Amino acid sequence: MTNRVNAPGQWDDVQVGDTVLLTRNGHTEYAGAVDNRTTDGETVWVRTPVGGRRLFHVSDGFELTWSQP
Repeated sequence: MTNRVNAPGQWDDVQVGDTVLLTRNGHTEYAGAVDNRTTDGETVWVRTPVGGRRLFHVSDGFELTWSQP
């Protein structure tokens, strides 16, 4: 697996199926797998292992760390 970190506003390399951590102010606030994304990569839907799903946009202020299989 390859771990990558992108600052807010730079999520264009994240793909469906990637495992992600969304961190803000040094604290991980959400973790899961990318369930879907917009073609420009500015919006991703992340599903948790227990089935929750949440929408994130690059302007939300999160740093995104992800692993590609």
